[in-house]
Amino acid sequence: MNSTILNFILLARTAKDSTSFDPSMLYLILALVGLFLFVLLLVFTRARLFPLIKLGYVHLVYGRYSYEFLEFFKENNLRNPHNNCIKDEISMHFFTFYKPKRDALFFTTDTKIEFGDVPFLTTYKKLIKMKGEPDCINVSRFAANRVKLVGFNESLQNMAMKSMYYFIEDRFVMGEYNFADLIKVRTAEVLASLTGKYLKENNVQSDNFYISDPQGDKINYENNGFSITIRYYFRGDEDVNHLLDSVFGNSGENGETLIQTMKHEELINRF
Repeated sequence: MNSTILNFILLARTAKDSTSFDPSMLYLILALVGLFLFVLLLVFTRARLFPLIKLGYVHLVYGRYSYEFLEFFKENNLRNPHNNCIKDEISMHFFTFYKPKRDALFFTTDTKIEFGDVPFLTTYKKLIKMKGEPDCINVSRFAANRVKLVGFNESLQNMAMKSMYYFIEDRFVMGEYNFADLIKVRTAEVLASLTGKYLKENNVQSDNFYISDPQGDKINYENNGFSITIRYYFRGDEDVNHLLDSVFGNSGENGETLIQTMKHEELINRF
């Protein structure tokens, strides 16, 4: 009798042990399911996931105001995350010095042309150290050369204006002041300040004129009735001069290079 009861207990324990739950098996199953779902997620999201990883890399290495960062948005048909400084093409602001309007006047000055306290050929990084992060930015290409425009919202004697800096391959070569709200701008004071510095007592009564210094640097003043723009164009770098002359210098006879440049800018400004 005792032997029978003992055998029953051993059989019951064996049956219980054979049906006991093994947690390691559950973990293995969950791991396989998780791996499957992860692979499935990659398959369906790789078109978005990989660009985001690349964007994070570009942001980390080059910064959010770099040419590489902005070009990423163009290449992926995404909207520019920053404000644009200008609505038209960068090329048109350089072209002003290659094809003046017919009614423009021309003057010379003995005073060296400078753009505020930022020397020409200053690098982009040095400018940012001087003025902080920009309020707007545009990028383009002239042939294979990178062009960047950054701007800052400022004021001059309580008149709102935008100061803009044009870089070609990280060299500051043109500056621009833009007064967009003519209702609040004292036009006569702006004009008198400019001509007083560079033309001394010359009382200029013109909405479009140019000033050249002995080094060949130039200023263009333009009042189109909606805004006042004053551009300062540096001609002291032979490499930059050669590039700009190749893009804009032949526009009167063979403007194919300029046309291709403007088409490229149109695509960039679209996003």
